Amino acid sequence: MDTNTLRAFQSHPELRALLEERARALATQDSADITASGDLMIRFRLGDERYALPARSAREIQPLRAYTPLFGVPTCIAGLVNMHGRLLTCIDLRPLLDLPASPPAPGSFLILLQEGGNELVLLADSILGMTTHALDLSPSPVMASNSAVSWIRGVDRDLSLVIDPASLLTDPRLIVEYRAVA
Repeated sequence: MDTNTLRAFQSHPELRALLEERARALATQDSADITASGDLMIRFRLGDERYALPARSAREIQPLRAYTPLFGVPTCIAGLVNMHGRLLTCIDLRPLLDLPASPPAPGSFLILLQEGGNELVLLADSILGMTTHALDLSPSPVMASNSAVSWIRGVDRDLSLVIDPASLLTDPRLIVEYRAVA
């Protein structure tokens, strides 16, 4: 499903209700079918690169409506976003991968990750869809270089970098220390 189709579904309440009903039905399916052929993965684009992460770690995906930039924080923190009345940190993966940061583009998406009691929101330029991913990964160029990134599991057969959300959520570069100014 492309970005335009997703927006069309969101603007029609009856279509959205149909999708929610289908999602509930799919959620009750036996998970043995998925694990036999691989993990269900969310595929997204950020800049010129493609990424994938396990759908079981994503609680929600929604279009970026607004965000509040923060000053004095690492460049990987794009700002704060309001999701259902809660302020959450929005992360741009590019600086964590030694790529230049850029402000969120119009039409960007938010992926709410939840793993081990921790939550954060990932910025995505577009959502490419969902696929079943076999667990045969090639080592990523990021892992092969001197600047290893522990939360990149490898590259799948579609040449997407596969993210381990549990490791990402514990990356020490995401911790911001508060320092009072005298």
